Amino acid sequence: MSSTLTPEKLSRGKSTPHPSMLQDPDAQTPYSLHVFAVALAVATFLLVIAGGLVTSTGSALAVPDWPLSYGRFFPPMVGGVLFEHGHRMIAATVGFLTVVLAAALWITRSPRIVRVLGLWAVGVVIAQGLLGGMTVLLKLPLAISVAHACLGQTYFSLMTALAFLTGREALSAFPIDYDETAKIQRLALMTTGFVFLQLLAGSMVRHSGRLLHWHLLGALLVTIHVILLSRRILKDPVFESDFRTPALALLNFLGVQLVLGFYSWRMPLVAVTTTHLAMGALIYATSVLLCIKSFLRLKRA
Repeated sequence: MSSTLTPEKLSRGKSTPHPSMLQDPDAQTPYSLHVFAVALAVATFLLVIAGGLVTSTGSALAVPDWPLSYGRFFPPMVGGVLFEHGHRMIAATVGFLTVVLAAALWITRSPRIVRVLGLWAVGVVIAQGLLGGMTVLLKLPLAISVAHACLGQTYFSLMTALAFLTGREALSAFPIDYDETAKIQRLALMTTGFVFLQLLAGSMVRHSGRLLHWHLLGALLVTIHVILLSRRILKDPVFESDFRTPALALLNFLGVQLVLGFYSWRMPLVAVTTTHLAMGALIYATSVLLCIKSFLRLKRA
């Protein structure tokens, strides 16, 4: 049975510091780095859109060499070169700023989980850059193109998690007593997993034009689990706005995505297919965020 708010629970929650803070009670990310992390997450989302435009416009091989473009740092930005080289420029900037953020998190002695995620972000962005280069040098092999697309979405989710975890309240908020903590954590994990598999299937369709039936099946599974997860959070008063807001956003993103998916199938215009990809990234990042929150904030009553 779901837990409800009671004075006893509120008082018990307010007197109990979160376990993650007990491990490193004095560590806190400076607010300036939180702002930096949020800005970098936004820049990463723009990078996802730029990458989507490269595929949507068929510009992936507009520049045949890597890491330079026609042997130059700044080739003429005309035709498909605008999308392909523009994507590379944004990626290089985001990669550099990721290294800066990770270094700053260690220098300022931010919480351990934040510092470790910062290092993971550096590793992921380097791997993503190498995959991007391989897609060009090997002339768009399907496996590498799909891996590049999925890792890019994962990197955006990782940066979204960093933007959240560097906030002042993320690791110090009081825990929530909830009778069905294990169930909602499991549901959040399953939702995130199905979203990732859907991104994988979508990348296969996007880069090969095949396996649409798997993508449609994935859409059904994601829809069911997003509705189940969001409904559980929204109907129970024990959940506060920091849970309810992303749960409601997840539902809205899903509704928009289903419409975009239909039009991407019937009218595959550049703007529609790119927005469909970007909305998938938002759904993935939001489900990851809810998953993290469920493990950080919830405990069995």
